[in-house]
Amino acid sequence: MKNSKKLKVIFIIERILEMQIKKIGFDLDGVILDNTTFKKENYKKVYNLDFDNWQLSANIIDEFVPDREMRRKIGTLASARNFTKLLDENCIETLNDLNKKNYELYIVSRRGLSDNGQKAAWKSINELELGKYFKEIIFCENEKEKIETIINKGIDIFFDDRMGVIEGILGKISIPVLFDSFDLVAKSIIKVNDDFKVIKNFKEIGDLIKENE
Repeated sequence: MKNSKKLKVIFIIERILEMQIKKIGFDLDGVILDNTTFKKENYKKVYNLDFDNWQLSANIIDEFVPDREMRRKIGTLASARNFTKLLDENCIETLNDLNKKNYELYIVSRRGLSDNGQKAAWKSINELELGKYFKEIIFCENEKEKIETIINKGIDIFFDDRMGVIEGILGKISIPVLFDSFDLVAKSIIKVNDDFKVIKNFKEIGDLIKENE
């Protein structure tokens, strides 16, 4: 009887440990790196169109730039661009804190479609000295591959600015989180699934992870 109780306690402890957050993943563009400033500048340069940065964010750009070829052209330019501006001033501090707590950190990005995209991404990562914070940096060719990678890697929390990615991993990982840096959900500019967890900056990322420690 005692052995049976002991085994039950061990099983419960193992289950608790399995539920603890160990692996944390991040998208690159639109979460760690600012990519809307480049798009804004190039819509002006190429098409003489003026936009605010938020209008060019992933979940709403179709409404303001309905022309698919225009989006594709600027998107192609952006995908091969070396961005050296962090989206959030608290990014490095948060990554450093998580690193010190021995979380495994991952970047899973869609910059894998072309060699130029990967080279530009690596240049950004190296210039900003981001590589030291991450266990692995993975570049995928499309959204489907990205979703599969996040799930197969066993990532517990993933932060992405695209609703399509969050919808794809919802119910498949512990905590999918929409990174809404322009606060469009709170402003009712975009609507999301009630099951979505939404945060808007890296301070909130730190707070969310503390809540789940």
